[in-house]
Amino acid sequence: MINFGKYDQKVTFITFQAVSDGAGGTTLTPITSLITFASVKQTRADNGLESGQMVLPNTYEVRIQYRTLFTPSLNYQIFYASKYHQITSIRLDELRQHKEYVITMIGV
Repeated sequence: MINFGKYDQKVTFITFQAVSDGAGGTTLTPITSLITFASVKQTRADNGLESGQMVLPNTYEVRIQYRTLFTPSLNYQIFYASKYHQITSIRLDELRQHKEYVITMIGV
């Protein structure tokens, strides 16, 4: 059985596309691929993350429901809490009849 109450944060999966600025150059513009609800938790620092925490202080674990029409990849960034976050890892958890993606992201 799915516990929909745990998905309480809104996240947006985006990519950046080069768009002409009219003066011969280009500007990177965010393109929204998916807006969904997720479970977002800040991870604790351990010895492996300690040095990275100084440079990248915001490390999160994001859980979203599995969708057949959307597969997250490292090419996406996640817009959460008014900031862009880079995806560092993605795995698919299968719990009985429920599947969800577990994504690790860091602040950019």
